[in-house]
Amino acid sequence: MVFSDVRQNRTWAYTDSGELHGEMNPSHHQNGHCLDDQGRLIACSHGLRALVRQEDDGSWTTLADRFEGRRMNSPNDVALHPDGSLWFTDPTYGIDKPEEGYGGQKEQPGNYVYRLDPDGTLSAPVRDRVKPNGLAFVSAERLLLADTGEGKTHAYRVQGVTATHEREWFSVSPGKTDGLRIDEQGRIWSSAGDGVHVLTPEGQELGRVLVPETVSNLCFSGPQGTDLTITATTGVYRIPTCTRALSW
Repeated sequence: MVFSDVRQNRTWAYTDSGELHGEMNPSHHQNGHCLDDQGRLIACSHGLRALVRQEDDGSWTTLADRFEGRRMNSPNDVALHPDGSLWFTDPTYGIDKPEEGYGGQKEQPGNYVYRLDPDGTLSAPVRDRVKPNGLAFVSAERLLLADTGEGKTHAYRVQGVTATHEREWFSVSPGKTDGLRIDEQGRIWSSAGDGVHVLTPEGQELGRVLVPETVSNLCFSGPQGTDLTITATTGVYRIPTCTRALSW
C-alpha cells in the first residue's frame, strides 16, 4: 500500500508483512492515489499542480496540468470510472497552505472536478462545488463527492462526460469527509473526525470504526483485500474486516 504524507512532502509504502519503506522524498506533495485500468499508480500532485502516472520503470508522466490554457489549482483525489476515465478533484489547498504545496497563483475560475478520458481529452463535468475533495464511484452511473468547503458529501448522476447533481447524500460529525471508499456490498466508508463512518448505499449511518485521531483517508488492502487501512493525523491503522473494496 502506498500512502502520502502531504505535509512532509513524501510518500511511503507499507507492506503486508508490516514493513514501512520510504518511496518518494520529495514527492511534490502528492495526495490522493488510485490505480488505472492497467494497474499503474495514478497520483494527484499538489506541488506540480498536476495528475501524474508512474510508469513501469518508476518514472512519472504528467497526464494533465492545464485546463483551457490555465494551470490547475492542486489536484487532490482521484478515482477510476469503469469506462477507464480518471476523475479528479482540484481544490486550492496546495496553493493556500505552504505546508501542502509550493504556493502560486490560482488561475482557474473555479474549483472543478475533472474527467480525463482514456484518449487524453480533459473536461470538467462538475463546476458547482466549493472545495471538492474525496470522491468515489458507487456505480458507473453515480459519483459521490465530498466537499470539505461546506462539510457535505453530494451525489452526481453520471452519463458519459456529464455529471448532474442529484442531492446532498450525507454528512459526518464530528469532522468532515475527506476520503471515501465503497465496499462490494455498496456500503460507504467515510473518513471523519473520530474515525471511519460506515453508511448504507443511501447514506444512512450503520456504525463507526473509532480511531484516536482525525482520519484523512482509507482504503482496503492486504493479501485478501479485506484489511481496512486508515491514514490519520500521525498514524496509519490497519483493521481486518469481512468485506473488500468494490471492483469493476
